[in-house]
Amino acid sequence: MNAVPGAAPRWRVVPVLALGTLMATLDLSIVNIALPTLARDFAVPLTTIAWVVLAYVLTITGLLLAFGRLADRVGRRRVYGLGLAVFTIASLACAASPGAGALIAARALQGIGAAMMTANSTALLAASFPGAERGRALGVFGAVVGVGLGLGPPLGGLLVAHLSWRWIFLVNLPLGTLALAMLGRVPADPPRRGVPSPRVAATAAWCAGLALLMFALSRGPEAAWRPAVVVPPVVAAIALLAAFVAIERRSTDPLLPLAALAGPLGRAATLTLLGNMISIAVGLHLPLYLEGVLGFDAGRSGRWIAIIPLAALVIAPAAGRRADRRGSKPLTIAGLAITAAGLVVLAGLGAAPGFPRLVLGMALVGVGQGLFAAPNARAILGAVGEHDLGLASGLQATMRNLGFAAGAALGAALLASRFAAHGGGTLTGHMAAAGRNAFAAATADTYLALAGLALVATAVAAAGRAPTGMGRNGPD
Repeated sequence: MNAVPGAAPRWRVVPVLALGTLMATLDLSIVNIALPTLARDFAVPLTTIAWVVLAYVLTITGLLLAFGRLADRVGRRRVYGLGLAVFTIASLACAASPGAGALIAARALQGIGAAMMTANSTALLAASFPGAERGRALGVFGAVVGVGLGLGPPLGGLLVAHLSWRWIFLVNLPLGTLALAMLGRVPADPPRRGVPSPRVAATAAWCAGLALLMFALSRGPEAAWRPAVVVPPVVAAIALLAAFVAIERRSTDPLLPLAALAGPLGRAATLTLLGNMISIAVGLHLPLYLEGVLGFDAGRSGRWIAIIPLAALVIAPAAGRRADRRGSKPLTIAGLAITAAGLVVLAGLGAAPGFPRLVLGMALVGVGQGLFAAPNARAILGAVGEHDLGLASGLQATMRNLGFAAGAALGAALLASRFAAHGGGTLTGHMAAAGRNAFAAATADTYLALAGLALVATAVAAAGRAPTGMGRNGPD
């Protein structure tokens, strides 16, 4: 697909979209480093403070499809710009939050703005580049994601250690203002007549079902998985998600065409889900391990964690270029397999690890994620025709953020459960010396489980014929 006629040179579009993506990504990784501090300051369990992350990613996941449909109706640039404004204002509300409940609510508002941006950024980028160059553009975009993930831990650590956790949200104010000032660089797309409005009932069922399912996962460890606590929200979640599927199947123009998920597009989307489950689970766990077991402060913890996204940042652009020439499947398989190897290395850390093992494990995970991300994104866009790029973009973003939500909930639940199983009790922001061995043992269990998930994803990537090109614009 050629660039939009009369549009600014296509590479001028990238900084505007990159700033929105940088903020949305930064506010995932930068918050992770502050979770132990937030748990201590607000005096709540870590399974509760995990909702600072969950509220954000669940809101994005639940609203992505609806905002993608809304953007098709009123214009993608318009919705993207509104998302920038909402996100920036919500960041100020996060910084001013007086307690955990207020912060979680402000993060949900922030998620609304992020959903508006995320639902449209890839589609706006794809519309500005011909098919033969999209892999390169997506590789650069993947590098921006790497910058956000890489900058978050050290920047968050410095801010928490020397100023306050509130500054991790205030950094969005100048970025959001700059992005809004540059919005005119993005070619305007006129509203399209005849596009159905977002479906309120389907969106409500989807959002509520996901929220109840994640609530059950997060509450399970605290409640010792008592059926009276866990079963009702799980049953309600299943009923709501089943209602969503029923509504979608009856619709002549559904938010998510379920039939499209049966082929290569579905396989690539599944890999997006699994890959991001692993990524967020590792990102949430490492600050707890470094600060709780090794005794690092937030600043030092942030600098160490940056190894993973920085390794991904170095690899992602080259992976995107190679996918343009060779296809996505081999790189996707290699990336997931290397990620699994890195997780096995991290599983052997223990309570007094050798630092070479820690560096090696994080570097392998980062390299694996860098090899996986851009080719996987390219495969999703390559599995559809030119007129369905919006659908593919929305599906990719939905599965990515669903992976973040599921990985955050599952990782927190698994870690808390194994910590209790090893005699550590309830996992809080304060970890006594006696709990460090229990946490180290829980770490081994958690990373071995994640390595198993990475191997499952590797098998999915290797099975059948994956979409390895850019449709009619590049090699299969």
